[in-house]
Amino acid sequence: MSIISGVLLVVVVLFFPRGIAYGFRIFSLKYLWRPLTAIRRLFVMNKRENGKKIKVSGKNIFYRETANKEGNTVLFVHGNYGSSKWFEPALKMLPDKYHGFALDMPNFGRSDRIDDVSIDTYADYVFKFMKELNLEKVNIVGHSLGGAVVQKVMIDHPEMISRTILIDPAPPSGLKTSPEVYAVLDLYKNNRDLLKKALIGIMPTRKIDKFTDELVDEALLMDKKCFELNARALEEYDYTENIESLDIPMLIYVGKKDTLITESMAREFEKLNSKAKVKVLDDCGHSVNVEKPDFFIKELENFFG
Repeated sequence: MSIISGVLLVVVVLFFPRGIAYGFRIFSLKYLWRPLTAIRRLFVMNKRENGKKIKVSGKNIFYRETANKEGNTVLFVHGNYGSSKWFEPALKMLPDKYHGFALDMPNFGRSDRIDDVSIDTYADYVFKFMKELNLEKVNIVGHSLGGAVVQKVMIDHPEMISRTILIDPAPPSGLKTSPEVYAVLDLYKNNRDLLKKALIGIMPTRKIDKFTDELVDEALLMDKKCFELNARALEEYDYTENIESLDIPMLIYVGKKDTLITESMAREFEKLNSKAKVKVLDDCGHSVNVEKPDFFIKELENFFG
């Protein structure tokens, strides 16, 4: 018995250093949800969505487009854990004077996967997407990580952009993630329930409904390596000096209830560039495009004209 007890003690110390209850909790989060999440991911991957695909640098890029093909172009660029689905309400509500597009960047949604995970690479695909569709003088909208991507597009190809709206964007100096958070990010990729709680947290003023679940499903389509590497990518850029020299009107939204992007982060744009204006939304979180879509479209129309 003493040998058995000794072996059990070694097992507990090695595999449950914080206690058995904590160990089983982590085991549950990491493994018990994995089969159900895998089945759900497969179901969503095969679900038909209204959209098209176009070849960009040899990769299939999925995108949505408004029925109206006339007017000024508006391009929507989603954030981390996102896809073009996050701008589906905006595309449906977009006035007929605009021709709207929303893409799934590579590694997201229904677009192909790529090896390199960086903001610069994502921005290059967005630019080439625009070129493939002959989009010029575009009004562009970037959300969260997509805000960082749009910054790089503006920097490298200012002649392509007319005006820019950034929704709770990663700041010009980059966005740091605490080391302990990476372990949590790893849990998200195989635990839909945990992922849903996280996404609800970034849209706190939105009613939880069928569309909320669809957004969670879309997050499952993100390449698994990106659950960590997208956060790393947000740490690795610094566009501070480049933003200073831009001659593009920028409107930046930040929600008071946003737990990711602070008002001071958003104010970096105003400090760097006189053409940048920050609007603080008191009753909103990280995602005005899905929390208050009616308000968002009115604001978009006022700014884009």
